[in-house]
Amino acid sequence: MYKNCNWDPEMLQIAKRPKKTAAYFCSYNGTGKAKIFFTGNSYALRQLAGIKKALEGKYKKLYFAARPACLTFESFNKGYETYWQCGEIFNKTVKFLEKFKPDFLIISQKISGNNSFKKLLNSTEAYIQDKATIEVARYFQMFSKFTQKIFVIEPHPTCTFNPALILAKAVAQNKNISTYNLYLKKVKAQVDPGWERIKAAMKVCPKCVPIDVRDDYIENGRYAISDSKTKLSFFCDNNHLSPPGVERMLPTLKKSFNQALTELNL
Repeated sequence: MYKNCNWDPEMLQIAKRPKKTAAYFCSYNGTGKAKIFFTGNSYALRQLAGIKKALEGKYKKLYFAARPACLTFESFNKGYETYWQCGEIFNKTVKFLEKFKPDFLIISQKISGNNSFKKLLNSTEAYIQDKATIEVARYFQMFSKFTQKIFVIEPHPTCTFNPALILAKAVAQNKNISTYNLYLKKVKAQVDPGWERIKAAMKVCPKCVPIDVRDDYIENGRYAISDSKTKLSFFCDNNHLSPPGVERMLPTLKKSFNQALTELNL
């Protein structure tokens, strides 16, 4: 990725070139009409190629900002270890948006590791009234001033094992790899506390669009970690999607993006 990052000079006027590895401020030219701003943590980094593919021929400029661990809703980064250097990007997202005024803001990030997004609540109303939801809604309100659509991609789960390694051994031993697929109950317990808060915050954001991708991975009532035909892992480690894993959600991404592009005549 480092070699493929076109470091954007205008972005670097707002935020200094990061010292942290796997942190980027890049831009890419395209042949379309739309201006895109894609951001998040290491989830976004692994999904960049998929976003570019889903919007191929549709964007004239795609800006990309990513930093491991740090959330786009920057106030939630308070208390994170200095190792992640989240302070370097505090209040930078809204400054990027104000500068570039993109047609789309697309966010992809793991949030289940943050304490504010770990507790399951028992009703939609409880999620709406939650402090974290209210804070996320405040960010959406800020972001909405400078963009026409805000998309948030549903976070995928984190595994307790490395699927790529486990599956390689299982295939070599001619085992049934579907037995390693994740139980939905565990996926929901991990992902839903954060995702439901994000969606609750979107209820008061007319420009916001949640992109649910979970169904793209469900096979026989479980969350697939590999392609049943090719046997390729959907994960490159326990925490991030592999290229085949990202490919799996592309039809859903394209559907959401194309609908918005049509609405905006882009």
